[in-house]
Amino acid sequence: MNNVLRHIVRIVLLILLQGLFVNNLHWLGVFHPYIYIIGLVMLPMTLPRWAEMLVGAAVGLIMDAICSTAGVHMAACVAISYVRPLLVGRLVQESQRIATQTCTNTIGAWQCLTTAAIMIVLHHSLVLVLEHWSLAHGWWLLMNIILSSLVTFVLFFLYDRTQQ
Repeated sequence: MNNVLRHIVRIVLLILLQGLFVNNLHWLGVFHPYIYIIGLVMLPMTLPRWAEMLVGAAVGLIMDAICSTAGVHMAACVAISYVRPLLVGRLVQESQRIATQTCTNTIGAWQCLTTAAIMIVLHHSLVLVLEHWSLAHGWWLLMNIILSSLVTFVLFFLYDRTQQ
């Protein structure tokens, strides 16, 4: 399958899975995994920043429509799309940046998992803070960010293992 088509199909399937399945599970009210960002994390490293931010904005807009949130997911997706090239520039060797996707078998486990972890924590922090718009229950919010990020990271790791 064409490389671009593969990424598009991955993002569409993850958005559908998020909207139809994951959002409807009740996770004890404590954590909210957002698996759709796996598609953003695994985009090609050679993608221009403007294109990456455009993809992030489109994915975020679709998720905002599905979740009935007013720009929360779009803001978080654009933010991680902006930060991703900076992370890749710092963590991934220049000779590895020609890879067709960001995963452990193309750029190495440490680089991939570190990039994914930072992007996931940043995304979840933005989404949950913007959704709650209050720091009144700071410990609950912090626990929610940590648990949601951890569950999403584990799901990312399992997905990445299936791509081997």
